[in-house]
Amino acid sequence: MIPLLYEAAIAPELWEDRLDWLAGELRCKNAIAVHVENVRPEISEYSFHSNSWITQASIDEYLSLGLNQNDSSAYCHQLDLYEFSIGDEVRHRNGDRSPSRFYPWLEKVTGCNQAAGMCVSRDASGYDILTVHYRDDGPFDPVEAAEKLRFIGPHMTKVLEMNRPVHLLRHRYGAFLDVLDRLRIGVAILNGKGEIIIINEEFSRILDSRDALIVGAGQRLTARDGQDARRLASAVQKLGQPDLFSKSSENLRFNSRVNESSAYLLDLAPLRERQGTFGGQFSGVLATVVDPFWYTDINTDLLKHHFALTRTETDVFDAVLRGLSNSEIADHLGKGPETVKSQLGSVYRKTGVKDRLELVRLAVQMIIPLNEEKASSK
Repeated sequence: MIPLLYEAAIAPELWEDRLDWLAGELRCKNAIAVHVENVRPEISEYSFHSNSWITQASIDEYLSLGLNQNDSSAYCHQLDLYEFSIGDEVRHRNGDRSPSRFYPWLEKVTGCNQAAGMCVSRDASGYDILTVHYRDDGPFDPVEAAEKLRFIGPHMTKVLEMNRPVHLLRHRYGAFLDVLDRLRIGVAILNGKGEIIIINEEFSRILDSRDALIVGAGQRLTARDGQDARRLASAVQKLGQPDLFSKSSENLRFNSRVNESSAYLLDLAPLRERQGTFGGQFSGVLATVVDPFWYTDINTDLLKHHFALTRTETDVFDAVLRGLSNSEIADHLGKGPETVKSQLGSVYRKTGVKDRLELVRLAVQMIIPLNEEKASSK
């Protein structure tokens, strides 16, 4: 289950299942991962992951009643890593001896009358804690559970560290990713090591096909072919450097194993956060990919107006996106092969590309501005 735990770092919908497993391992009823954010308090609503016993409605009620100010969680970051605090001991240790409002609510909602919490990671931008709920006459043993978490805990720490930027990036780019899903354009944000930080459904679908691109060890984006994997790793390493001042991007092609005449187009561009959103500078890579079997959904109107394409040139370009050969385009448009070749050459000259794949890449880049500052100024 440890490798499956890492999947939850980029797929929040998996947390419920993974925490169900963890609750079973620890022999408690509820297990909740909580991130307390010191940098961006407005994202706290995204900072809870719970197993199936805890509903979103109960979490909303818990927050609305302010019970998080009376349940010891505010002090758990003072503990040693993977050290359980039982009940209110850490709250009392910090001088708060007010009557518990948390435990009556917990028993009413879950049937549990006891809780324990531990810190699993902390840094300048916040801290992560794991809390568990149980009955004091049940099978949960805090000492036994702490021993298990000395093995599982470091993995939880890594997963939650990977998960933190996902919260922030989804908060900032969530609507953007949803739009690109509908356009069937895959988008992923990678850190400097190539680990997937955030990914949209279309990119996940492409990876699930295991045609050319795959997820490797440590949730790194890689390729099935060894040489392609090395090219990809080298490009990500170069573009992900925090001191990289170049605005350049890398354009990579990965041949499809399903259709030898098709290729996946992967664009990699540096992505920088300089304003402390992530508790410091974030340096990573924006990756976009288009499945060669979905080129037909790319709209040609933007290129038509931007490059002053004629109606015939636009029709030829649209046919290229549909994967038609020159002879098939000629039959489709009712024109001679030489006319099609001439029109396609004119499209290449106007757009400044060399071949069909570069033409498709240009269409994708017109939809997704890789240089945010330049796009904004325009």
